[in-house]
Amino acid sequence: MTPETCIRNKTETVIFITSIQITMKKIVLILFALAILAAPSAAQVTVSYKIGLNRILPGDVVDCSLVITNPNDYTENIKSVVFYSDLVSPKLVLGIGLIPPKSEYTLPFSFSADKPGTYTVKVRVATPNGSVDMYIPFAVVEDYPKLRLENSEIVLGQKNVLKVYVDWYENVTIRPLFNATPSESYGKSFEFIYYPSKKENLEFEIEFRNGNNVHVIKRAVEVSWVEEKGVPINITGVSNAYRNEAVEMDIVVTNLNSYRIEDVELKTGDIVRKTAYLDPGKSWDVRLYVPAEKKIDVFLSYSNQLGKRYKEEEVAKLNIINESAVQVCSYEFDKGLLSGEICNFGSTEVKNVVVEFGGEKYFVGTVMPGDYEVFSIKTNKTQGSIEVSWKNLAGKIESISQEIKGMEIKTVKREAGNGVLIMSAAIALIVVIIAVLALRRK
Repeated sequence: MTPETCIRNKTETVIFITSIQITMKKIVLILFALAILAAPSAAQVTVSYKIGLNRILPGDVVDCSLVITNPNDYTENIKSVVFYSDLVSPKLVLGIGLIPPKSEYTLPFSFSADKPGTYTVKVRVATPNGSVDMYIPFAVVEDYPKLRLENSEIVLGQKNVLKVYVDWYENVTIRPLFNATPSESYGKSFEFIYYPSKKENLEFEIEFRNGNNVHVIKRAVEVSWVEEKGVPINITGVSNAYRNEAVEMDIVVTNLNSYRIEDVELKTGDIVRKTAYLDPGKSWDVRLYVPAEKKIDVFLSYSNQLGKRYKEEEVAKLNIINESAVQVCSYEFDKGLLSGEICNFGSTEVKNVVVEFGGEKYFVGTVMPGDYEVFSIKTNKTQGSIEVSWKNLAGKIESISQEIKGMEIKTVKREAGNGVLIMSAAIALIVVIIAVLALRRK
């Protein structure tokens, strides 16, 4: 064999070996590709989540669940589930195992809310074919129950009914942290009886649930404080009065409070009027006839619904005319007969008027205010003391007396508006007046 022949054979051998190596690489690549096509694709599972509360408050522990779904026609093996957050329990779950085709696995976990804010929890579900990452958002809010007061005006010293409402999706327990009744109530709308003697902070303790979580918070309500409106007394009547007349007084008692007052009593002197109760905003009209005095005290007493007794006082002042309201306006002796007029200058009628002279009496009866009545008494006397007695509307018996002489006629009349008495002695004129009046009375 020549050297050239030897070299050629070696070259052919190398080329042959190289061809074989290239063919084997192709076969391996083809087999690897077939293996890839035959095997399932990586991470053939889907992941979703459920959060147990629509509203998460600070301090809540929320029951949640991770739902791993196998949508394939073959079994999927779950190697591990990892939560990348210290707020989630458990953080790592191993050994879930196989999930049959077309089925799902629910993994419960809890989220512990800390401070208000938005939190994103990363979750990784690992399988032999790969892993799936999921991001779960949690919003922690300070959306607590809201307290509403229907009427924010609080009146000191009287009964107040506090109507309170709590805006929350379920019933709550509420406790007033001040002196009110009841001391505890359950529901969404409440009424508390409150009787304040001074201004104070009106704060409530509210116990409520959010899912399985129990919370207790304190909430205050803003109010406006007003003094007790009370029960005013309004008095109307005359401003001038004769010293022995009974004056008419119209008294109006008005309950300005927001609650009913009871055992209402009005008193002046010995006169007492009562009514069992007076509702809020209502008035009690009372007409009294009282003896005329410079100062007339009117007292009012009543109780609130808690039994506390109140007293009010009002004073009426009068200008007293130092004259008698009832007077002998005129008289005449004529042929054994004393006749004359009894005048009532007062503002109210007088009753049971009796004229007495020389042991004889004449019953006049009633004399209306600003009017007169006549009398006549048989007598042989021509002078002496004449006495007039009557009963005023206050129930008091009054009387006057004066000396009269025969053949003297005295006429008295009041000047309009000022109560000044003018006296005259026109005998002839009075005889005519008496005759005319006598004819008119018949």
